[in-house]
Amino acid sequence: MGVVYKGNNQLAEEASGYFTFTPVRPSPSSVVYIVVTPPPGAGFRVLCTGISPLGFIFMPNCESGAVNEPLSLKFNNASLEAGKAYTVGVRVLNPGGRPSADSNYWGISLQDHTRATFDANLRIPGLELKTIPITCNGTGWTNSDPRVLTIVLIQIRVLHEIPSGTLQRFVVRAPEGIMFNEDPAKVSVLPKPLPLRLAIPTQVAGDLLSLFLDEQAALEVGTYNIRFEVSNPTVYPHDNTWSIFAMKDITVEFVHVMTGYYEGQVSPFDINIAVQSQTSGAASETNRMPLFVMLCVLLLNCLHS
Repeated sequence: MGVVYKGNNQLAEEASGYFTFTPVRPSPSSVVYIVVTPPPGAGFRVLCTGISPLGFIFMPNCESGAVNEPLSLKFNNASLEAGKAYTVGVRVLNPGGRPSADSNYWGISLQDHTRATFDANLRIPGLELKTIPITCNGTGWTNSDPRVLTIVLIQIRVLHEIPSGTLQRFVVRAPEGIMFNEDPAKVSVLPKPLPLRLAIPTQVAGDLLSLFLDEQAALEVGTYNIRFEVSNPTVYPHDNTWSIFAMKDITVEFVHVMTGYYEGQVSPFDINIAVQSQTSGAASETNRMPLFVMLCVLLLNCLHS
């Protein structure tokens, strides 16, 4: 059974991890158990909080254990077809240390209603875990209806200044069927702009949107709202996930994967208010500076008088 794992690649980070699998055998019954086994002895913990059923639609029953123990999902009506790809997301707490490359493999077992395994793959390559001071706060959108234009926002936060030359670009990958607007004017980073290069700062190539950084500039501490326009598909895909990467050449230094929106789903936050509130916050900090300077001048005058 072919399986691909994707998720967050940062040490000690808790985020969603997704498995896309293609069974070579159909499920004997509509009741299906999916057992997720983390790399042995590596310190991963797989959690029931934040399960993403994606194309399965209905939330499964979930049982999880302690660190290094498997997680079990029970779908009561999920007949699986041979040769068809399916995606499911679970919550993963990455360990604080890098797992051994020799044993950094996940496992997935598909079981029928009697808990008999009818398909499995226990050698799914894990991610190379790294540490870079970036987090992703999630995504928002203006309209989830099919076949309409919508604005999507992905919010990242830089926790500590990242020296110049560390990263080359940010890349956003859209779910299959969602098309980026190729007009560069439809891409913006507000209220705090990323230090993008002057020549071709952004580029669309299929399901990828790249934002090329000025490699002579440091990436400052702050929150960056990456906004862009897309065309929603007629039907949302089974693997309905968005990904954001921070890259240096072909090396992925940071990646975070999120469940996408479905038809009729309301954004968890108003993306316009999110930008405005941060802009107001920045303005308030600026407005405090003249008052602080004035108080210092008054204090000096009192000391000299």
